[in-house]
Order: sequence, then C-alpha cells, then structure tokens
Amino acid sequence: MDWTNKAIARLLREVAAAHLLKGGNRFQIVAYENAADAIEHSTSEVKDLWEQKLLNVIPGIGEKLTEYLDELITTGHVKHFESVKHGFPEEMFPLLDIPGVGPKTALKLVEAGISSIIDLERRIQQEKLQSQGWSNKVCAKILRGIQTLKRRENRMLLSFANDIAVGIVEYLQKHSAVNRVDILGSLRRRVATVGDIDLAVASEKPKAVIDYFVKTPHSTLEEQGEKTATIILSNGVHIDLMVEDPRSYGSLLQYLTGSKQHNIHLRTLAGDKGYSISELGVKKVKTNEVIKCSTEDDVYHLLKMETPPPEMREDTGEIGAAQNRTLPNLLRLSDIKGDLHMHTTWSDGRESLTAMVKACEQLGYGYIAMTDHAYPSLDLHARHEEIEKARKETKMHILEGLEVNITADGKLQASNDVLKNMDFNIAAIHTGFDQSRETLTKRLLVAIHHPSIHAIAHPTGRLLLERESYDVDWETVFRACAKTGTLLEINAYPNRLDLPDTLVRQAKDLGVLFLINTDAHHSSHLLHMEYGVSVGRRGWLEAKDVVNTLNWAAFCGKVKKQ
Repeated sequence: MDWTNKAIARLLREVAAAHLLKGGNRFQIVAYENAADAIEHSTSEVKDLWEQKLLNVIPGIGEKLTEYLDELITTGHVKHFESVKHGFPEEMFPLLDIPGVGPKTALKLVEAGISSIIDLERRIQQEKLQSQGWSNKVCAKILRGIQTLKRRENRMLLSFANDIAVGIVEYLQKHSAVNRVDILGSLRRRVATVGDIDLAVASEKPKAVIDYFVKTPHSTLEEQGEKTATIILSNGVHIDLMVEDPRSYGSLLQYLTGSKQHNIHLRTLAGDKGYSISELGVKKVKTNEVIKCSTEDDVYHLLKMETPPPEMREDTGEIGAAQNRTLPNLLRLSDIKGDLHMHTTWSDGRESLTAMVKACEQLGYGYIAMTDHAYPSLDLHARHEEIEKARKETKMHILEGLEVNITADGKLQASNDVLKNMDFNIAAIHTGFDQSRETLTKRLLVAIHHPSIHAIAHPTGRLLLERESYDVDWETVFRACAKTGTLLEINAYPNRLDLPDTLVRQAKDLGVLFLINTDAHHSSHLLHMEYGVSVGRRGWLEAKDVVNTLNWAAFCGKVKKQ
C-alpha cells in the first residue's frame, strides 16, 4: 500500500476509534487524533520526513508514534495497531470519515447492515434506515456529514480559492452594515491547497448582512441562520459566512484562523493563566467574566505574547517565539525587487520578450532575468540581439539566462561554453521523477556544484493536486547549496509553490538563500509573485533570506558562485 499522508492519518484515526470503543486512555486517544490531523495537513510527505529522520517536525508526533510510523513504512503494517483494531468490522472504519459520525455510531451502523458510505447514503434517502428505528434527526445529520465529506474531497489551489474569496469580500464590503470582512482558516494562513472558503464579517446588524450575502450573484443558498449562512457558487465552491459583533470580532477571527494544533496549544496556555478561549471571547474561568476582544491583538496580548502572522499559526514554534517576542519580521510582497525566472516565445512562453519586459516595468522591478528553456532549437544569437535591444529601451537591468534541464543521466542540457556566456542560469529536473532517491539527489548535486548554475528551480518537482514531490535527500541538497552559494527557488506558479514551506524552513536553518520567482509563461503570470511570498512567509523567511529583495548592486554581489 502507498502510505500517503491521507492514508496514514486515516489509519491513526481508526486506531483512536478502536481505543475509544475499548474504553482506552482519553489522552492516548486524543494524541492519535491530533497526530492524524497534523499529518493530514502537513505540506511535507511523512515518508520524506521519515527518510530524513525528521518526523518530529510534525506537531504531535512523539517518540512512540515515531516508532510506529517507522514500522509502518518499513513493513507495511504495525502489529500494535492491528491488535488494537482486532475484533471490529472493517466496514466500520470508512464511516468515520463522515463528519459527525463517531466510533459508536459507526459500529451501530455496521451492525444495522451498512456496508459503505454509498450504501448508507442510499438507505437514508430511501428511508430504510429510518424504518429500522433511526431518528429522522440523526439521519439528516448523517446526510449533512456525507455532503461535507464530498466537499472536502474537492481541494482548490490557493490562487483559485483566493481569487474567489477576494471577489466575495469585495461584494460584502459594498453593504453599509459591514464594518470589516476577513478571510478565515487555511486560506488566510495561505496553505497551498484549501477546501471550502470561510469568511467573517464584523457588524452590528447580522441579519442585514446575512440577507445580503445569500443574494450573492451566481450562487444558491444551502443554509441560513441568524448569524451564519452557506452559499454554493455556480462552480460548486461553498462559501461559509459568520457575522459577529465588532466588540467580539477579534476572538472569532483568531479562533477561526489558527490551525487546530495552534488553537489547542493556545487554549492550553490560556488555561494555565486562568482563561478559557473561544470564538465568543476570552473568559475568566473563576468568575465566568467574558472579556470581549475586538481585535486579534487583544486576544494574544492578554496572554502576554505578540500576535503571530496568520501564515505562521501552525504550532511549529510560533507560540513560543510570540511569548519571547522573537517572531521574525516576515518577508512582504513589496520587498521583491525583481523576477528571475520567466519564459517568452523564444521557448515555451506565450508572449514576446518585449511584452514581458514591459509588464515587469509596470510592476516597478529593478531587474529581471530572461530564462527561456535551453532547447536545442533555441536561437541564442537572435535572442541575444533582442535582449540587447530591450536593454537600450528600459531602465531595468535585464539578465540573459537559461533554464537548463538536468537530464535523466545526470547531465546539463546546455554546454559549459553556452552557460558561461549567460548572466544567470537556473537548473531543474523535468523528467525521470521515478528514479531512486540516490540518483535524483546526485542529479541535483551536479547542477548545484556547477560554476555557471546560480539557482535550482522548482526543486521538488511537485504539481499540486497532480503529482507528488520526487524523493531526494534534502539535507544533503541544502548543505550543498549553502556551501556553494547556489540559490533555491520558491516557484510561485500556483500549481507548484515549490519549494514547499516546511522544506523552506529547513533549508533556511541550514544557511540556504532563496529566490522567489513566478516561472511566468505569460505577463499575467507575473502577478503570481504573491503566492511565492506566502510560501516564504509560511517558511518564516525574512527579506534578508531572499536575494531578489536586494537592490541591483547588492543582488549582483550575492548571486556570484563561490
């Protein structure tokens, strides 16, 4: 079996369910559930972290779970897990994927003859389960859970979800009763892929806002309450809205932004200080007095800590840093001074070199690099002449460069003489993704140690929702980059966002410097830079860690190979 993060998370939830049915230790059950959540939402594959002996970077993975995961990946099963699950019908466990269906309910459903989620949905719709004594209320709840499960299976790229959310935010802001609108959850944290879109509004007139929201153009109403509503857009995307009084809005925003692990940690910290935290406010446990927080700062400052930026709220050390007031000054989009990876019609780009230059001028960049693919058919002389012409017509500094394929046999696609004559070269793997870890690592090292290669582009090769990262010894790669001065790219193209944020943070800790580029094949793609910056922020990068935040003179000094 291919032990993906999703499969491992499901297995841990099954073990937690079996423990619960056997009356197991509550803390042990919670530990399994928390570990499952952390693994499911991890942006790095467990198998990759296991090979690097870095499973401990995942929140909730302690020594014992590390042993179990080691056994799972090594042998394909865990004897302890099998003993815990022994005696329970296998048909029960898939039903646990349904939100609102716990282990006891799942077991009862199987005992009632249910064999699968599809069978369960059909039997409720045909009222066969109701005829066996199950209440209409419970059956309706189960059906809602099944619908929620179906929605979760449809993840969206960050850019796609963000574009939709921004449009709804702009619509809401037109209503006079709306004081403020915010995006919530994983989208606000800028996770690479998201599910449904959650929004919050601060208003003293919730009914007016809800009535306006459910009339959003090109949408249908799914559910409407006094302060909440859900609509479905014509593209099938669900939008959930919550309205809160401005005096308590900060608590709602904080509670519905942080990851589950972040909020659990924060609640524990609050409990130690005599507070209870919820989306409604901060309560003093002894007196039940509710402290209304109008801003997120009010919540965090009450706990004697800085406010972590939304992108950092994953319980990966940000709470401790906030307490110690050592949060990094995260990179901003406005820090970016140039884009060093783009393609024109000289290779596989969709617009001319001239059009790309003009678009970069409009963005206010001080320098750019033209990095067409080093195809054998590329007319280097003719392209050079066009670059020279463009240089005379702009104040921007234009670097002439190539994106060079690292071939399956470990060679660079372009000759040394060609590379030497370029100002800036990036290298990347585009084929042979299924080679061994050792082979793929060696291929990257060939480029990293080459004196005319300045950066490694989209280092893991992943395509979000399409292709997983290839298998590489990242510690070796990162150390080689740090030693040679080779830059690692954070590719801002929406279906890449590569290097992933967890690897960005590991590389930063080993002294690697980064570039954030768009890999634009059209001038409109240049606007994707914000998503690369989001990855950098999630990886705790500051402007000093990213070389294309430097002015031209400083940039030239940094990109020289050692």
